[in-house]
Amino acid sequence: MTNQQPAVNPETQELLARVYSIKEGLHYEVRDGVVFVITEQNAWIQRVLRKIHYKIPETSEMELDKYGSFILQQIDGKKTVAEIGENLGAAIEEANDQLYDRLLIYLHHLEKNEKYIELV
Repeated sequence: MTNQQPAVNPETQELLARVYSIKEGLHYEVRDGVVFVITEQNAWIQRVLRKIHYKIPETSEMELDKYGSFILQQIDGKKTVAEIGENLGAAIEEANDQLYDRLLIYLHHLEKNEKYIELV
């Protein structure tokens, strides 16, 4: 019996070889291992309401869960998706269930919807 891994199709290999970096201008803080993404609340209506003394904060924070926090901290413009997945699976064992399917969906969301990251 041989110890061969299943063949990976070329499209999947291409996805796992991708390298992402955090977009310039993304403001975030890491507090006790948890990432907080900070966005400015600077729409024209918010500025107007502040001038008439409504208490509208100038920034808002979005707290990422432990998976999102770990993944965002791994994105450095050098690690491939495969490397990030390996690190995630080693750090958080329960993440190993459908690891790369979920990781690729999350990275796609961060890139296309949130615009936090970009392909290198």
